[in-house]
Amino acid sequence: MAKHKTHHYSSSQDSHQDEIGSYMSTPVISVEAATSIQEAVELMDTKNIGSILVKEGEEYVGIVTERDITRQVIAKNMDAKATAVSVIMSAPLHSLEGSQPITEANQFMAENKIRHMAVTENGKVVGMLSVKDLVSFFANPRLRH
Repeated sequence: MAKHKTHHYSSSQDSHQDEIGSYMSTPVISVEAATSIQEAVELMDTKNIGSILVKEGEEYVGIVTERDITRQVIAKNMDAKATAVSVIMSAPLHSLEGSQPITEANQFMAENKIRHMAVTENGKVVGMLSVKDLVSFFANPRLRH
C-alpha cells in the first residue's frame, strides 16, 4: 500500500497540499461481506493496514478496524474463522470527497468518533484516510496556512 502517494489532486500549486486526496492511502483494500474475520485479519497483517473495507458486490457497505477486532472478536471470544466480517463491521461507511480540505476531514472524523474513513472522487471510493494520515498534516507546520 502506498502511503502519501501524490494523487492527481496534488499539483505544483500549494493550494492542493491541504486536500484530503493528498494524504489518503491507496489502493483501497477490501473483502467481501461473507469473508471470515480470520481471512480479513490475515490480509490486514499482510498489507500492514489497520482497517479494511467491506463490499457487497461492487458497493462498499462498511469497514472493519483493528479496534473492531479487539473489542468485538477477542473481547467476546468470537470464532474468527467461522464469523463473517459483516457481523462486526461498522456501517454505513463514512466518507468525504478527496478535493475537500484536510481540516474538514479532521473535524468530520472527530464529530463522528471515527479513526478511518473512505475518500471519494465523484462519489466513488478511491482511497482511505486515517487519524495517522491527519497527523502527517498537522505535525508539519509548513503545510498549514
